[in-house]
Amino acid sequence: MRMRVSAYLCAAILFAAASQSQSVNRANWLGVWQGESDGHPSAVLTLADDTGELGGTLVLNRLKNEGGQARIVAVEPHVLLNPRTDGDGMAFQCRKPDGGVLSFSVRLIAANKATIHCLNCGPDAPTVEIVRAK
Repeated sequence: MRMRVSAYLCAAILFAAASQSQSVNRANWLGVWQGESDGHPSAVLTLADDTGELGGTLVLNRLKNEGGQARIVAVEPHVLLNPRTDGDGMAFQCRKPDGGVLSFSVRLIAANKATIHCLNCGPDAPTVEIVRAK
């Protein structure tokens, strides 16, 4: 009996530690992250865990360079699919209008700075620095 109580107690402590670790890790990601390209807003990543699961949106602004000046030509909102974190990294997908899937990688580089990169948007897809809004 004493052995069984000890086993339950150990399991409860491990579960509590794992839960705390996940919430601390998740807290590093929550918020609104904004990035710029050529002086224009290019990406807004919003992350929350209101449902108990990590979720959010990504808004991408398509820029076109005309005569040395970049301008926004399209705004594309997306819901995050399958977001997952692993320490200082995060990955998720977004559905394209044609039904395809875009895959993104985000990497924390400081407490309120990260980089975001589309892994399958082509060889010229930029890596954009994003900053958590205060």
